[in-house]
Amino acid sequence: MVESPTKAAALQSYLDGDWKVVATKGHIKDLPPKQYGIDFTNDFEPSYEWLKGKKTLFSNIRKLSKSSSHVYIASDPDREGEMIAEHISDELGDKKGNMFRIRLKEISKQEVISALKNPSVIDRQLVDSQVARRVIDRIFGFEISPFLWKYLGGSSLSAGRVQSTVLRWICEREAEIRNFIPEVYVSLKAKVSDKKENFELDYVLPKSKEKLNEKEAKSVLSKYGVSGKGKALPDTFLTLESIEEKEYKNYPPPPFTTAVLQETASRVFGFSGSHTMKIAQVLFEGKRMKNGEYQGLITYMRTDSTHVTDGKKKIALRFLNDKSPDLIRGVPTKGKEKLHSQGAHEAILPIDPYLTPDSLRSSLKPDEFKLYELIWQRFLESFLLPETGIERNYIFESEGERWNTKEKEGKSLGFKGFLGKEKLPADPRKGLKPGAKVSVSEWIWEDKKTSPPSRYTEGSLIQKMEKTGVGRPSTYSQTLVTLMKRKYVFQNQKKIGASALGEKVNDLLVERFDEIVGESFTKSMEEELDLLAGGQGARVKLIRSFYQRVLELKKLKPTLKKEKTKDKGKSIPQKGTRVCPTCNEGKVLAKFSKTGKTIYFCSRYPHCDYASYEE
Repeated sequence: MVESPTKAAALQSYLDGDWKVVATKGHIKDLPPKQYGIDFTNDFEPSYEWLKGKKTLFSNIRKLSKSSSHVYIASDPDREGEMIAEHISDELGDKKGNMFRIRLKEISKQEVISALKNPSVIDRQLVDSQVARRVIDRIFGFEISPFLWKYLGGSSLSAGRVQSTVLRWICEREAEIRNFIPEVYVSLKAKVSDKKENFELDYVLPKSKEKLNEKEAKSVLSKYGVSGKGKALPDTFLTLESIEEKEYKNYPPPPFTTAVLQETASRVFGFSGSHTMKIAQVLFEGKRMKNGEYQGLITYMRTDSTHVTDGKKKIALRFLNDKSPDLIRGVPTKGKEKLHSQGAHEAILPIDPYLTPDSLRSSLKPDEFKLYELIWQRFLESFLLPETGIERNYIFESEGERWNTKEKEGKSLGFKGFLGKEKLPADPRKGLKPGAKVSVSEWIWEDKKTSPPSRYTEGSLIQKMEKTGVGRPSTYSQTLVTLMKRKYVFQNQKKIGASALGEKVNDLLVERFDEIVGESFTKSMEEELDLLAGGQGARVKLIRSFYQRVLELKKLKPTLKKEKTKDKGKSIPQKGTRVCPTCNEGKVLAKFSKTGKTIYFCSRYPHCDYASYEE
């Protein structure tokens, strides 16, 4: 038994007629949607019920199991998959002695045959951890969501253990942007010539300075006989004072984890996290090849590990020895394993490097091809030598002021030369020696403003979730989908901002439940759940501690006033701490525009027409 019909078809093609592979199409049971479903008098025991349509589907599976000598449960190799296996096992109790658990990290004939020869049993510790997670999340939602209904109106509002922490990040970033006061500064450059070509030098700030203001910039240029930007006086020269050299060595990144794959696909291709995972699911389950056989293309795609098995190392090195023997380093780059790392315990890898992207182009849809090529290339490059070279800092001096330019001279492309698309960087200033003079033709002056913090993108939020341990690979993209569905956040030009409704929800949650919607608490809860999965701790004790803390926080009285009207999340946040620079009476408010930019304006509009349209 597997979860996906596609996976079932692939496995059936690997096995002979004595086998029957069926799909459960995901979970078969869950907690009831409109009832608590937890027995608080019996150690918080959950009460699961059939999901819609699954009881009928499973009746056919039950008939097949009765006529079978052995049953193998091959749901996904993670917590969710283990919970599915547990529910299947409960329903097929009469097959207990002949029922086994197998965990497929990839869909290939070799993997299936190996797993069937070495079957396992259901991991009770992993099930315990998943039950605790589900119960704690149910308590969080059922105990806290009613407060949102009471004080904000509307029964469609909800709170979630992970989603509320992520919402808090987004709202805090929104407040930083709203209250940001830009600082004006000047960027100075000199356009110079060494008789061969023109190039630009940057003004080097004194160590005591971080930025240059207008007065200071004019003072610098006055030393060269000018009062501002424009043409330099004839015979204005800068002398090369010194050349600072340092070697650089850039190692290839490790193979993909779920979060890094989603972030990279978002940055490179503009894929949403959910779209990336749908494609990865297809690549994992397998595609029908030209010969008619199913072939899984990547290992399991929900993981926060960069580990590569010995078998995968051997086949990768064999492939690279054929293609790029001079680039091989020998061992793959390994990312820093996190304390909360769990799941498949292996990075997202191509099953067989010899299945090159070009050889599969006709079998894959365009987006599938892009993602497979990304995974394939990243995995193989992780075995290769680093990019190396020398970076030179050319420092020029005149009138007590310093100017510089930095250039790179590559020694070896290393992993960047794998596909032959990169060129070795050359240093165009290499021929210059200390004491050489360059003539200044123009002083370049740019007025600039410091920028507020950038809004999160879907990719950067997922990376933060992985880095902080908030959430798990299986929940990253779904968390953001839920926030958008609730209209707590919205997205423009890939940037994610908080809606007025989202900020009000966050305000209430932070005021009343600050402790349990904070990053540190959510992270520590994930670590406790991981300890349970590892056989440490006690499920009931963890749930009871959380439940008691929620009840204590509920006793507090919020200072926020109850709102009678339902906020649909379309109005702008009416918050501000900066006084309007035009009227000196109103507050500076902000809203996220359809172009993905921030518009700042006065709260006294239309009586005050202050507006600033900025990135």
